[in-house]
Amino acid sequence: MVEVSKLIFLKKKHTAKEFFKTNHTKYFLFNDEDIFTLTTYDNRVGALGMSAPPHFLNFSTLKIANNSLIFDNTYLVENPILYDPKISTITFYEPIKNIYVKLKPLVDKRILNKIDSQLKSYNFTDLIGFGPGLTPLFDDILSGILLINSITKKIDTESILNIAKKKTNKLSYFQMFYAAKGYAPKPVKQYLESKNIQSLLKMGATSGLGWMWGISFFFDLEG
Repeated sequence: MVEVSKLIFLKKKHTAKEFFKTNHTKYFLFNDEDIFTLTTYDNRVGALGMSAPPHFLNFSTLKIANNSLIFDNTYLVENPILYDPKISTITFYEPIKNIYVKLKPLVDKRILNKIDSQLKSYNFTDLIGFGPGLTPLFDDILSGILLINSITKKIDTESILNIAKKKTNKLSYFQMFYAAKGYAPKPVKQYLESKNIQSLLKMGATSGLGWMWGISFFFDLEG
C-alpha cells in the first residue's frame, strides 16, 4: 500500500534527492531545503511523507508533476491514498505522569530531569537539539507543544523556529516547522483523534513518547 501526505502536491515542479537512509526509512532533500520522508512502516506517514513497500528505498530522486510522484524519472505513482496531516479534533491525551513512567526505563534520569526543569521554567529553546534519537527527545517534545499551540497560538513560534533552524538537524527542524502549522505525522493524529496510543509508542525509541509529553505539557500549561 502506498499512502502519501497531501502536502506533497504543494511541491509541484520541485525535485528532491536522497540525502539520508536508515533500514526502514529514506529522506529526500528538496531544492527548497524541505525534507520528504519515505518509510516502509505501515501507518507511519509523516506531515510531508509517504508510507510504501520496501522496494521504494532503492529510489534516489523524486519529483512531483501532474498530481503524480515520479521516482528516478521512471517510476510513476498515480492516485495514491492521501493522508491529511492537519489536526482537526482532539479527543484524548495521556497524563504526563504516565508518559514519564514509560520514559524512565528508556532515558537517563539526568536527561529527563534536565528537560523537565526547562519545561517547568517555560524555557523552550535552550535544549533544542538535546536528548537521544534521530530527532532529539527535546525536539519531539517541542513538536508536540508547537502542534497544539497551532490551535491556541499562545506561544511565539517564529522565534522558536528561528533558533531551531540553527541549533538542530534538518529532520527535527522541519518536524517542528510543520507541527507549528498544525500538521502531524499519522500516529500523532490518530493518538489525538482516536486514542490510538500503541501506534504512537512504536514511532521511534522515544519519539512517540516525546510527542505525547509535549502535547500533555501544553494542556497542563493551559490549565
